[in-house]
Amino acid sequence: MRKTSIIAHELLDKTSFHSKIIIGLTKIKKGSFREIAQACGLREDQVWKRLSELEKKGLIRYTGEIKICQVSSRPVGVWELL
Repeated sequence: MRKTSIIAHELLDKTSFHSKIIIGLTKIKKGSFREIAQACGLREDQVWKRLSELEKKGLIRYTGEIKICQVSSRPVGVWELL
């Protein structure tokens, strides 16, 4: 990995992203990364990169539910608050 990528990653304010994702999930109860992104006002890539971090912290969980994404027509997983 390039040094600039590592530095950029370290400078991210993940706590702010985490808070916004939690607020978004509070609004919609559960959803895919795209639905969560729309609910919290973040970009999709900002959300999906943080979901596993929130799961490791015990704040959200992957439900195992699969739905078809209305944007890509592909299956996506569903996440919810704990």
